[in-house]
Amino acid sequence: MKTSVQTPAPQSLMQPAAQGRATSATAAMTMPAGPWTGRHELWQHARGGAVTLMVLAAFIAGLAAAIWFASFFLYASVRVNPFHAGMWGWIDAARAWYAGGLPKEGRRIAGSALFGLLLAYGAPGAATYALWGSSGRRHLYGSARFASEAEIRAAGLL
Repeated sequence: MKTSVQTPAPQSLMQPAAQGRATSATAAMTMPAGPWTGRHELWQHARGGAVTLMVLAAFIAGLAAAIWFASFFLYASVRVNPFHAGMWGWIDAARAWYAGGLPKEGRRIAGSALFGLLLAYGAPGAATYALWGSSGRRHLYGSARFASEAEIRAAGLL
């Protein structure tokens, strides 16, 4: 003997559940399936991924610039032509110091790395602040001066 199982009737988007429960129309609303669903979320994920890749590329470019600047400053500090340093000069010196080949050069290597990092990451930030930081704003302090005689006469004070 076969028993039939009743399936619930499909609900409309705006009607609450038909089983006597009081539900709001917003709780019963669902997004209808169609070809446009999911594209918005996909676009937001793609945009987030693109922003992440751009930030990562900027970080890697800054790191490469920092290594080159560190090599430049290291070679200049030992009085060698800094333009002969190349990209790997600082890394080679750091590896040689770690292996014990340059025992007294640790401070010079660390200092050149610090200068390289400051120049590679600090200079763009400082330039951005200098260009857009205080453009068009009035000075709150430090712009006071004495009035000239012509300004005093124009104000009718003399």
